[in-house]
Amino acid sequence: MPQLSQKQIEEILAKKPEKRYNYFIKTVCAEEEVWGLADDEGWLLLEDDEDDTEVLAVFPSPEFAEIFRTKGEFDEFKVESLDLYEFVDWLDDFEKEKMKVAVFPTPDFQSAVMTPQQLKDDFQTEFDKETGE
Repeated sequence: MPQLSQKQIEEILAKKPEKRYNYFIKTVCAEEEVWGLADDEGWLLLEDDEDDTEVLAVFPSPEFAEIFRTKGEFDEFKVESLDLYEFVDWLDDFEKEKMKVAVFPTPDFQSAVMTPQQLKDDFQTEFDKETGE
């Protein structure tokens, strides 16, 4: 994947959560990789203020995960990647546990909080577009 310029990064971060969500779906389907922050305990979970559930923070590329790590002061975490197909398996587990996913949070914690099923459906839609089915 080509490196993003600082200007491109700022433009993407300035988009509304819905637009960043679409960017996430397209990028992740193209690269077949999801990025997040992990420490010895596992991947970073944020809290959804609306219903106090835990949400997994995920990013379309390491640059955005790193910005979030730095600005959010998650110093004990490091940027990790996960194969998209493994991530989809995780979504099945999240569904059972009633967890959600914070897609592409900005440094000020604005994100699209999605259900695992919604994410899986949107990945499938994007794959179908790519394969022309």
